Amino acid sequence: MVASVYFGALVGLTFVEVPESMEETGWVWSFVLFIPVGVLLILLMGGRRWWAALGFGMLGAAWIEAAQTVWLPECAHVADLVAGCAGVATGVVVAIVVLETKKSMRSHVAHRIMSQSGNRELPQD
Repeated sequence: MVASVYFGALVGLTFVEVPESMEETGWVWSFVLFIPVGVLLILLMGGRRWWAALGFGMLGAAWIEAAQTVWLPECAHVADLVAGCAGVATGVVVAIVVLETKKSMRSHVAHRIMSQSGNRELPQD
């Protein structure tokens, strides 16, 4: 639900003209707005498919810039595409690090050891 609302808002922002005073720093907004895209795609697809999340995020950034090229040519810049892709990559890396940290914290829990016949000990969860 959150992902659909965010992606919808991002697509909606595609067609909003940037004021001239912000054109020089527009790439910063592209970077910042695409960080959650990388995080949300990792949460949707899982950490093992980080490459797919990265690819779909970059494809989304390219689609947005292509749409701007058609409908708002004065707002479309290659720097925005590069910044959007960098934002997606940053979001993917942040999500992977958080997921791996969470996973490693769970793996440090002591397992119960139960004796079996033949003096073998098997960990039980």
